[in-house]
Amino acid sequence: MKVKRYEGKNIQDVISKIKVDLGPGATILYMKDITQKRLFRKKIKKIEVVAGREETKPSLDTAKIELLQWELKELKESVKTITSKITNGHIDRPAVSPQPGGGGQPFSMVPGENADRKNTFAPVIRNMKKRLRDLDIEEEIVDLVIEEFQNKYSEKEFMNPLLFDDFISNYIQHQIAIAGPIVTGGRKVVAFVGPTGVGKTTTIAKLAAHFSLVERKRVSLLTVDTYRIAAVDQLKTYAEIIGIPVEVVFSPNEFLAALSRNQDKDLVLIDTPGGNPFDTIRMSELKKFLEQDTHIENHLLISLTTKAKELIEIFNCYSVMHIDKVIFTKLDECKTFGNILNVAAKVNQPISYVTTGQNVPDDIEVGETNRLMNLILRGRESLFQGRKLEGIRR
Repeated sequence: MKVKRYEGKNIQDVISKIKVDLGPGATILYMKDITQKRLFRKKIKKIEVVAGREETKPSLDTAKIELLQWELKELKESVKTITSKITNGHIDRPAVSPQPGGGGQPFSMVPGENADRKNTFAPVIRNMKKRLRDLDIEEEIVDLVIEEFQNKYSEKEFMNPLLFDDFISNYIQHQIAIAGPIVTGGRKVVAFVGPTGVGKTTTIAKLAAHFSLVERKRVSLLTVDTYRIAAVDQLKTYAEIIGIPVEVVFSPNEFLAALSRNQDKDLVLIDTPGGNPFDTIRMSELKKFLEQDTHIENHLLISLTTKAKELIEIFNCYSVMHIDKVIFTKLDECKTFGNILNVAAKVNQPISYVTTGQNVPDDIEVGETNRLMNLILRGRESLFQGRKLEGIRR
């Protein structure tokens, strides 16, 4: 096997080099992020890939023979199962109608088998599906990815694993919308909403510390989370440490007055109560607060440890108050990150930040396409390879 090492700014850059050098039949053997230190200059972040290509690869005819042998085995198993059911009286014998052109033999005893043989049960397709399922990507999205891949490439092409890696990387990048960080200019008011326990108060503390201590912005905190005394005390403690004001408000009118008192601030961060997102009364009460100012930017925090179906339901519940951006939390508690794609593909809302732990102010990152793509494809091994810049990872 011919093996070579490549470096590039991102996976697409490296794959392009591999294709030119080794051709489309190359295979990725090893991949990792690297940091190059330069004297008196900024560090350079790159990706290192080791790829190889067999000097003599099997012919397409050999691959087709192996595919046919596998399909024949599947067909024999299907016939054996049906024969067993007929023998045991579980199903009636199928009526055999002569086919056009004579012969009197049915085209298939299993409905849809002939349409599926070509692609669905092909070993290479099954392997692709398994790879995506192992990333905890939902079956609906897995099917869409495979369908688009098959429509775009010939059977000869889709048997190349490197080509599929390139395709799935591009697919993820196109599905994920990125909002970027909070941008101040004039007064900016941002509310953080989400179910109990997703980390709203801690996330606010991280952002408050960054904007106040690093970017030197005038920051203030408001909380309408009067359901939990501990949450108010926690926010007050953070505010005291950072050296910024905090106010507790109990009604929509008080909330509006508090916003008015903070007209001189660059950034106002609002903590909200959690609770059950399916409680329509709670949702209605929160909506009344946030409706007081139409310029409030609402960020929905959702824990990546939650099941994909429930994440979509949570988003739909909070949509009554208009969600502008999404923050994924608790990435440090996950082994796989397919839920990022599961949510992004369905709710079509931009991602502003992700959180990776409880440490204030460090464990938060600005959402970035390549970073999220690597998390989805490579899992936990790439989680703590984030880039830390002046108190916030980016």
